[in-house]
Amino acid sequence: MDQVTRVPAAIGRSHNAVFVMPHDWTSISQFLGPLVERIDEGTHDLQLLVITSDAELAAAVTAAAVKVSSGRDIGIVAATSSRRAARLIRIKPPQVVAGAPETLVELLKGAAIKLDTVRTVCIAWADEMLVSDAASSLETIMAEVPKDAARTVVTAELNPQIEDLLERYARRAPRVASPTVEGDAATSLEYVTASATTRLSALRRLLDEADPQSAIVFARDEQSELEVRDLLASLGYSGKDAPIRAGKTAAPGTELVVLFDLPASREELREATSSAKRSVALIQPRQLSSLRALAGGPLKSITLPESAGRARAHESRMRDELRTALASGQFGRELLALEPLLDEYDGIEIAAAALQLLDRERAARAAAATVAAAAPAMRTKENVAMVPLFVNVGTRDGARPADIVGSIASQPGLSSGDIGRVDVRESHTVVEVAAGVVDTVIEKLTGSNIRGRRAIARRDEGRPRPPRREGGRDDAKGEGRRDAGRRPSGRSGPPARRPRRDD
Repeated sequence: MDQVTRVPAAIGRSHNAVFVMPHDWTSISQFLGPLVERIDEGTHDLQLLVITSDAELAAAVTAAAVKVSSGRDIGIVAATSSRRAARLIRIKPPQVVAGAPETLVELLKGAAIKLDTVRTVCIAWADEMLVSDAASSLETIMAEVPKDAARTVVTAELNPQIEDLLERYARRAPRVASPTVEGDAATSLEYVTASATTRLSALRRLLDEADPQSAIVFARDEQSELEVRDLLASLGYSGKDAPIRAGKTAAPGTELVVLFDLPASREELREATSSAKRSVALIQPRQLSSLRALAGGPLKSITLPESAGRARAHESRMRDELRTALASGQFGRELLALEPLLDEYDGIEIAAAALQLLDRERAARAAAATVAAAAPAMRTKENVAMVPLFVNVGTRDGARPADIVGSIASQPGLSSGDIGRVDVRESHTVVEVAAGVVDTVIEKLTGSNIRGRRAIARRDEGRPRPPRREGGRDDAKGEGRRDAGRRPSGRSGPPARRPRRDD
């Protein structure tokens, strides 16, 4: 494995680079700044392409690009929607485009962007991209990128899959990361999960619940620190002597440290938390693996009271079922099957994953039962035009008709009555849905998880099928089949011999 360094300046302006850093959006400027500096303002061609794991990260990347450009005349577009991005690109071609692989492929197919002028391509974060099953779209994009374009890859971890990706797209690129020191003591951490847009609300609820006498809120980014200071001021904590304030390091005896941003290294984590009695991180779910690597040991999750209250009834029933199973069950085979996972995950995480799979299976069975009960009525329903949809999940993914039906029927505003035939094939599925809900089904189904794979749905044909009739066959097609063997009227005897080629 190539040597990992912590000195970004060691990487030339036109060389490949691999940044190993946590899933923290405040770290974007660290790898994006040098890339934006290379852009030539005098050339209005696409020069920097940033391939992100999803649309939210694409928006965060372009927001950071606007900051680091420092008022330079650089066109920047966040391709969070292919239609909107294509329209903006036609109006004014940008020098920087960021988007998820699927969206960028759509822009390529529609000729909205061309990659022959790209000087630098950045993949951020690569480990998320592999988990979201975007490898094929990524390969399509990288095949269009000029071979002499510089490559920058950002990842939260280095594993065999990431090493394969680096070998393919950024071979022998130097690694930029904070070194892991052998023998580092683990840091005791608790965490609360929140989205990027609800972190301030989660911080307020955490302070209400903990009610600390003294606390430091760690924020690495200037914008994050400003948001934290405004929130604390609104809660009554203002001034340098306030018991709760934004800062980088906790004074000895500080009761609580809240990590509003994720530290970039174990050293930074220790500096922020070593003097505190308790440390809690506010993280997005995608950052859990990064936090675990930084802490160097197990983590403890916290569920804030407001969140717990919304699901109390369901959780109570779930616990009762588990108590019954624990009191009466024998778990020899199950324990042997799960034991290897304890080397990588905490027991409560394994149990949570098992419950998630169980809930998904129950939802699929309930949806399948509903479809089976309504099937006779659906077959006799007239004047219902059905449109076939292509879904990129098939039998090789372990998918069944019940999984497809459950994924559609469980979406708000949809029901099993909107679903017709479901044909699960090896690599994909063709499912019929009512013409009136086609766009809704495509929007809701795309991005959902079916049997561990991120689903993508689109129209299978350009026009809807005619209304279904009794027996599920089209009368015109049946009539055509019946006429296929008839001889033309007015003729008798055997059918005319078809001319041979040598005749």
